[in-house]
Amino acid sequence: MTPDEVRMLDNRYALLFIRGERPILDEKYNLLRHPNITFTTDGKGKPYVHGSAENAVATISVTSDSATKLPEQETLETAYELLSDEEVEALFDF
Repeated sequence: MTPDEVRMLDNRYALLFIRGERPILDEKYNLLRHPNITFTTDGKGKPYVHGSAENAVATISVTSDSATKLPEQETLETAYELLSDEEVEALFDF
């Protein structure tokens, strides 16, 4: 399609671009016909409120004395050796 044809495209259609595939001319889906539209504000549902915890199913509580009961973590000492490309090739026979 030429840019002029894209600009004159009917609003019922959309161009879908997927990497590695040819572009697709597809008919748009009417969201007002979706079976779950009643759960949205377009379908007269309650608006979603960000940050509310009304549907929370679990809680986490941390007390101040629980940190003192934690066992000491031992620190592991590790030694690292930086190898050059030649040393790696000699080790793995590239």
